[in-house]
Amino acid sequence: MSSDKFRKDDFIDETDPLPAVQPATGRWAEPYRARNTGLWTVHLRHPETIHEGDGRLVDTLTATDLHTLGDLMVQQDELAREVRR
Repeated sequence: MSSDKFRKDDFIDETDPLPAVQPATGRWAEPYRARNTGLWTVHLRHPETIHEGDGRLVDTLTATDLHTLGDLMVQQDELAREVRR
């Protein structure tokens, strides 16, 4: 049996990151459909980033369908960019 069969690369250390887990990206978490209302809902990943002076920005969006929710998310992203300037 060859010693090349078991190389260091074949072992995963307990401190190594899991290969299937990707870091969360973007402003919004994953949308979900609420059981009690049936509405699609999405939350900001970091709601503390909202500037309190602008009442147009929200940390939670709800809509009847995913397409509308996506449009609302884009609208909020544009408003957030405008506020940051």
